Amino acid sequence: MHSVPAVVNSRARRLVAGIAATAGILLPVAGAAPAHAATTLTFPTGTSAWTVPDGITQINVAVTAAGGGGGGSAAGFVLPGAGGGGGGGGAGVGCTLAVNPGDVLTITVGAGGWGGSTLQWGGTGGNSILSINGTVQATANGGLAGDGGRALGSAGAAGPGGTAVNCNGAGPLLYDGIIGGNGGGGGLTSNAGGSGGFATYYSSSCPGSPGQGGAGANGGSLQGFPGSPGFDGCVALTY
Repeated sequence: MHSVPAVVNSRARRLVAGIAATAGILLPVAGAAPAHAATTLTFPTGTSAWTVPDGITQINVAVTAAGGGGGGSAAGFVLPGAGGGGGGGGAGVGCTLAVNPGDVLTITVGAGGWGGSTLQWGGTGGNSILSINGTVQATANGGLAGDGGRALGSAGAAGPGGTAVNCNGAGPLLYDGIIGGNGGGGGLTSNAGGSGGFATYYSSSCPGSPGQGGAGANGGSLQGFPGSPGFDGCVALTY
């Protein structure tokens, strides 16, 4: 049975290739496609169980955590309030794990952090975790929340990206999430909310924008606004 490499999004692939070229690192070349049609499964947010079918002795996993929520903007008093910070992107990990038919995999897919209300930071993105027969084999931490903007012109700080913890199989790939953007200052200057950070590693089978942080709310008004929630994570198994 041939393993199928997890798919790294194109932006991350270009980034990694550029770094490798600069550092003189040789990246591994993806293997040939398997003779059989590969099967890829993705899982809903929350915790699910999956049993390894007969004939399968290894699986490729791509585990992506959720993004943090964006911070809310401030309600101004005399001058318009400041924008909220963007949430950080979720981390992503991948590798090929040895398994046996009948093994039970427990898959936890992190939920996106909530968007912060006026003046408040958002929620931290949920971690995504994969275990085999109760032993954790892969962990990616969620992005942190963006801070809320302040009424007296203090912009909301960006949420840091999540940390890639481990993937205990062959060819491990560990990618921390990308930090969000800072909110703009209040008053009559720039007061836009910060953009959400993004996840740099996920399967192409994952829907939407897995692991992306939520945008901070725009300031520039005497009224405060909530930040955007982060995007859910994703776990994909290919065998």
